[in-house]
Amino acid sequence: MANTDAPDIVPLGEAAIPDGLALVAEAGWNQVADDWRVMIRNGRTVGCRDDSGRFVASGLALPYGERTGWVSMVLVNGAWRRRGIATRIVEHCAGWLEARGITPVLDATPAGAAVYRPMGFETIAALTRWHRASGPAGGAEGVRPARAEDLPYIAMTDARVFGAERRFLLEDLLSRPGAVAMVAREPNCGFALSRKGRVATQIGPILAQDDATALALLEGMLGVIEGPVLIDAFDRQDMLVWHLDRVGFTRQRPFERMARGPHKDFGMAGRCFAAAGPELG
Repeated sequence: MANTDAPDIVPLGEAAIPDGLALVAEAGWNQVADDWRVMIRNGRTVGCRDDSGRFVASGLALPYGERTGWVSMVLVNGAWRRRGIATRIVEHCAGWLEARGITPVLDATPAGAAVYRPMGFETIAALTRWHRASGPAGGAEGVRPARAEDLPYIAMTDARVFGAERRFLLEDLLSRPGAVAMVAREPNCGFALSRKGRVATQIGPILAQDDATALALLEGMLGVIEGPVLIDAFDRQDMLVWHLDRVGFTRQRPFERMARGPHKDFGMAGRCFAAAGPELG
């Protein structure tokens, strides 16, 4: 097809992960092959190819149970931008979820939000990406490293607080080599996960019963993780935001969590402190 043609949207499988990683690197994003793999295996992943067969655009719909799903990984190669490809892919992924009775949700930059709002998406929360290149090691009482046998507790807590079923994702994050995860000691309730990325370790999700538990989980993670760290914190969590600034994190960019359809409210917002990332929710 010529570069002026509108390419078809076709399925993107695991064989195309190298193309996905090239799109990630071009955009300066943080995902690695393990991220692509878990999303491809559990969702609807699509893209557009050029004449050589290389994927020059991507996107995915990731269902979390029967009510909520994520639209993400919308990437377009620089030579193919400004042709409406990203909008078509978002509509394709959102429509795929809606055809199954699932509310589509996404985390958008301000520029993306301006595109998605006319498509019927409405903002339901605000987040900010925070970054720290390095800093003093943390450490906290009242938390401990998570173990494989903690998965049922983590999945149950996540389903109640996040508001959707994503056990497959939590199990994947916990099982990755070198994974760092924390759970709150009883009687407190909460957990924090992380994953190594292309440019930094992403901490999240952090779900907790209160500010003190959330900060203890964060400090427990920082006491183990080495190198650059990213965290996508909810703006409404004033204490966490204050703490991130205090321990040397800087703001990188804002995100708007957006949803389309009649069932936009889910989960327990007051107990969600940090997201798993814009591609995972």
